[in-house]
Amino acid sequence: MIGIHAVHRRMAGLISKSRQLGGLDKLSDQEQRDLYHCLIVNADTVVKLDSYKQLSFYAATIGDIEWQHDICAKIEAIETQLI
Repeated sequence: MIGIHAVHRRMAGLISKSRQLGGLDKLSDQEQRDLYHCLIVNADTVVKLDSYKQLSFYAATIGDIEWQHDICAKIEAIETQLI
């Protein structure tokens, strides 16, 4: 089973509702704010994961295995929250 983070589930629900209603502008003001919040959380998570993955690659490139393991632990902690 693949887990889905609550933020992604909420985004999917809001997008599905907006499609049924005929557009994002048909969502209530609160729903639009919720969707925006979900997008921000998602973007922040993607940026953070990408940064850590780039650092992990750099650590491997310079041969700093201990640093790479520390970074990988941070990546795993974030990815675990996404389940």
